[in-house]
Amino acid sequence: MHRLFSLLLPVALASGCAMAQAPKPIEDVEPEVTQQVAAAVANMAVDPAAAPAGDGASLLRACPAQATPALELLQRTVDGEERTYLYRTRCGKALLVSATYGKNRAIKRLVVKAE
Repeated sequence: MHRLFSLLLPVALASGCAMAQAPKPIEDVEPEVTQQVAAAVANMAVDPAAAPAGDGASLLRACPAQATPALELLQRTVDGEERTYLYRTRCGKALLVSATYGKNRAIKRLVVKAE
């Protein structure tokens, strides 16, 4: 029984590590949305006080001022007339940017957090 357990433990650890790897980017079929989100993130980086409290604007301090960060689309979901996008960007370290895009073609919610 001890041998079975000692053989299963490395397999379980390896599979757990594989599941913890970062998601891969997907094809961006709406580059205009990505450009709008990148501009909003750049604005948060320049003026963190302008961002709503708790939205992770302080994480963007490492981003160069006036530079639009490169975004990788990781996930896109649709809920009725709203779409939610999950992006990865790098400002010193990897950050996740979640943007909810409304039916009026504007960003309703933008959240930045550490990956």
